[in-house]
Amino acid sequence: MIRPRLLVVYRTKDTGLLGSGAGVIDRTGPVPRLLIRTDEGLAVHDVTAEGARSAEPVAFFPGRARGRPIIGAGPVAPNLSHAVLVDASSYRLVTRDGTLLWERPGADPAGNPVRYVRWVQPSGAEPRVWLAVPPGPAAAGGTDPHKAIDLALFSVAGDEIDRLTVPIGGRQRSVDLVLGPDARPVAVGARAARATTFRVGSGGAVSHAADRALLDGDPSGSGFVTIGLSDSGDTTDVRWHAARGDGTATVVTCADLLASEQDTEPVHIAPNLTGHSGGHLSDDLLLLEMEDAYDEIETELFGAERWRPSSHWLVSSGRPLGMIAYPGQSHPDDPSPAVPFRDGTWLTRGRDVLYRWGLDR
Repeated sequence: MIRPRLLVVYRTKDTGLLGSGAGVIDRTGPVPRLLIRTDEGLAVHDVTAEGARSAEPVAFFPGRARGRPIIGAGPVAPNLSHAVLVDASSYRLVTRDGTLLWERPGADPAGNPVRYVRWVQPSGAEPRVWLAVPPGPAAAGGTDPHKAIDLALFSVAGDEIDRLTVPIGGRQRSVDLVLGPDARPVAVGARAARATTFRVGSGGAVSHAADRALLDGDPSGSGFVTIGLSDSGDTTDVRWHAARGDGTATVVTCADLLASEQDTEPVHIAPNLTGHSGGHLSDDLLLLEMEDAYDEIETELFGAERWRPSSHWLVSSGRPLGMIAYPGQSHPDDPSPAVPFRDGTWLTRGRDVLYRWGLDR
């Protein structure tokens, strides 16, 4: 068992908004941030030790939402100069005083919206933003919006710098980018009827990597991590992929993780790894979440104590280290999703509370 160290407790009434489309933890900038979207605008809170003592936002971007307050994956520029406010059918780029610089339509084929916002700031350059947008005109080689998603990179001035086409169709689609150290895309994770991950080639073309969910990118930009069906087909595993080429460096299965806790009672009945929680804490340290589908018969036969809804695990350079055992007062049996930061710490949440954890290493 791995006993984490509780570093900071952030008390905020906004934790209930996380996962609802009105709140998000943005870990893409220079410091972790809690972003809250209301009818009045977008509030930005730094998740730092100082932030635990103050409820005042470090930045606020005024602007009413004309539709569902979807805020995207990373809608605030790293330097807090601009933000993208996402409405029901468009993106609006605004400054700190609420000035509207430009507006772009969202990707919305046949009432099936696809939204994505991700800021990047290459070294020595001004911030730029990736958006999921409608495809270009058919005469210019545009893609079928029902069979693909276009991601376009815009400057603050509104100029399109680059465009990437992700060939995935269906309803309820979503995308996420892994970026390298030069702020260029390394991989794209997409979800529709099933999760799929793509590599991004040097020429901008997207090639299929695996029928798997994208979990996270390597902080060094050398590769990315996916979760999907194991070779046996009866559970899931985690795999490390190189940014270039088709090689898979390491595979860790649920059985490998459970074997790292041999001296404890069984902690899962039918384990699977989830791609909705976890990621890199550092270059060589990965946090994973394992979850159990509820099995009523097993629970009746062996008791509720044999069923663990979810648990968090650590893997170092492809070697399982064990399960994280949180103090009982914070997460007695079923920890919330983990949001990892690349400084060796991570967040979990309770009611009106965010917990920041670290390791004694």
